[in-house]
Amino acid sequence: MSATETKTTCRYIITGGPGSGKSTLIARLEQHGHRCYAEVSRELIRREAQRPNGVMPWNDLEAFASLAFEEMLRQHNHAAATGELCFFDRGLPDIFGYLHESGLDIPEAWLDTHNRCRYERTVFILPPWTEIYINDTERPQSLAEAEALHHAIRAVYESLGYKLIEVPKVPVDERCEFVLENLKGEKRGFSALCQHETT
Repeated sequence: MSATETKTTCRYIITGGPGSGKSTLIARLEQHGHRCYAEVSRELIRREAQRPNGVMPWNDLEAFASLAFEEMLRQHNHAAATGELCFFDRGLPDIFGYLHESGLDIPEAWLDTHNRCRYERTVFILPPWTEIYINDTERPQSLAEAEALHHAIRAVYESLGYKLIEVPKVPVDERCEFVLENLKGEKRGFSALCQHETT
């Protein structure tokens, strides 16, 4: 634990395939006063699109994954000094899921880094939802591709020992309440809720 790490910092990941409503849920949690970290990949795509030879996931997934890994790790470490309940729109294991789905190897150094991270073991996963799925310039995947990514991401989190809780397909306010009620359901104090174990 670093000198700035506080015992009350909790880092919860919200994950799922593209277009499942993660960003909307994160935004609502933020409106409720919680510290939230936005999805790294969208910001990277916007940034790289402005560069003559920008790195895009559909052109060079390995290079893009490296950029995303650095940014996600920065988010994770930034949360250390907050002493707050934090929510992340995707975590490092999501990158592993994308690589796995594309038949690419996960660097051992990345797995080692992840093993030293202090994400909470409970992860909220949003299932594919046909009715809300839309494509845009930052989400070119078809619905079938998004569903395949969902399954790959789920498999990676399970293989790493996370406890997945599926968030139901309900309006965002109910999704927000579902997440917060599940955390309250631990029936422990805020400090005790955050276990901070390393693997």
